[in-house]
Amino acid sequence: MNTALFIALRRLRLPIIAVILSYAISVTGLVLIPAVDDKGQPVEMSWFHAFYFMSYTATTIGFGEIPYPFTNTQRMWVTFCIYLSVTVWAWQLAAIIALAQDKTFLEAMKRGNFSRQVKHIREPFWLMCGYGQTGALLCERLGRAGQRLVVLEKREQEIFELELHDHGLSVPALMADARNAEVLMAAGLSHPQLAGVLALTSDDATNLGIAAAARVLNPYVPVYCRSETPSVAESALAFGTDMLINPFKAFTDELRLLLANPEAHTLFTRLTPTHGSGRLSDRECPEGQWIICGYGRFGRFVVDALSETGRPCTPIDPTLLNLSAKDIDGVWQDELDELRNAHLPYAAGIVVGTGDDTRNLALVALARQVNPDIYVILRQNDDHSAMLFQALKPDMLMVPSVMVARQCLAAMTSQLLPRMQEHLRRMLPTTVKRLLEYLPYDDTQVWEVRLNFDEAPAVFNMLGQQRDIRLGQILRDNRERGRRLELHAVALLRGGQFLAGPDEEALLLKPHDRLLMAGAPSTQYRLALTLRDEQVLSYVMDGIDRPDGLIWRWLASRKGE
Repeated sequence: MNTALFIALRRLRLPIIAVILSYAISVTGLVLIPAVDDKGQPVEMSWFHAFYFMSYTATTIGFGEIPYPFTNTQRMWVTFCIYLSVTVWAWQLAAIIALAQDKTFLEAMKRGNFSRQVKHIREPFWLMCGYGQTGALLCERLGRAGQRLVVLEKREQEIFELELHDHGLSVPALMADARNAEVLMAAGLSHPQLAGVLALTSDDATNLGIAAAARVLNPYVPVYCRSETPSVAESALAFGTDMLINPFKAFTDELRLLLANPEAHTLFTRLTPTHGSGRLSDRECPEGQWIICGYGRFGRFVVDALSETGRPCTPIDPTLLNLSAKDIDGVWQDELDELRNAHLPYAAGIVVGTGDDTRNLALVALARQVNPDIYVILRQNDDHSAMLFQALKPDMLMVPSVMVARQCLAAMTSQLLPRMQEHLRRMLPTTVKRLLEYLPYDDTQVWEVRLNFDEAPAVFNMLGQQRDIRLGQILRDNRERGRRLELHAVALLRGGQFLAGPDEEALLLKPHDRLLMAGAPSTQYRLALTLRDEQVLSYVMDGIDRPDGLIWRWLASRKGE
């Protein structure tokens, strides 16, 4: 039985019984009390007439005495019945009003409506556990792209924020603990259109529980899990989580790429689904001494990245200075004194990465007072402080929610994109320059192409006929084959072999190849047409414009005769 209906029946059980009994007593009394017809002869009122009379009398409609005028005895009984019915109906209405305010009933109603909304989804959707700052970014981005989402969030304020924002598409949301298996199932974990699960709460243990439940209940859908704790990350991997997202590691990987190959970092920015990165200025990361304020998980990742390129680091942290965390003002003052004594006037750069936004802002302000030209890498913890952090104009800004959203979008775009980002540091400079030259900055679109029967039937059939097809041939414009489409193959996956920046003119395609493409948005449709339509593929490959349709083929054959 529906939970909300069961709760309603249980709450209204006694009032409903009282209404039924009042009608039964009233109708029975009218049947038993003798009536008098228009000739003065005694008659009995039928059960139908009695029920009909009570129906319009008890509901205060009023119609008259039927089938004959009542005797005084009948009128006395009807008077009693009127007060009885008004009393029980007042009780019934009071019970209904109380039910409408019952939190358990309202929660059951919301859960029922949520479950029905999810069941009626007919296109692929992602199940997001934890809305927050990362969820808001993903909902906005995916909503504009027409991608459906279902949200589970246990904080009422976040559900309220979700309902306030317009994400383009309806986003079914439920306030519940996503670690509950029944909640996950109601949210569509077994839905045939489920594309994947995103465990993005701010608590690593909760994310681990969600990932474990999702992997056990539906092992066939991808699970992306946010984790900043090494022990939790190991446990998540043991459960077979498809992707672990650590915002600190993601940012430092980007920093490593910037330090090793600035041009490859520029290419990384263009391939990122949000077309952005943590880098806010064009200044190069300088050589020399660096100061690290906040030597926690983030600080250690940054120190490792800077040390790999020979940049010495001086960490400053209250825990390392044996300071008392109880006296916040004292900690700040001691930390500021240590910062002044850490050769700040001569430092090349500073990384401010504590978990307190106010402290981070104060440290950057002090550093620039002493050393105006210092290179600043700044950590922003709360999105509500974004305006203040942007006003400071750091050289690089690390926002954990943004980094997690970018990693999720990259994996949702194509599993090849995260692997491509890992290979950028080792990519040949000539390949990087070639891709940078042809890929526009603002409107670059990235997508994956699979050379199988479902997505590329024309190419798949031609390859099955032992016909050689070079990658560059299918990239010709199918309106004018002498021109090339404004797109490039960024990576190729063949079996277990990954090739970044393949030579498009020399590479021979094979069935089941996976290509990561990047280019202008309009080229995606053009390429898909070439991959699917045999006539278009024939024109692109051989320049033969074969007639399409039975009539045109018959006319072409007649013309040949």
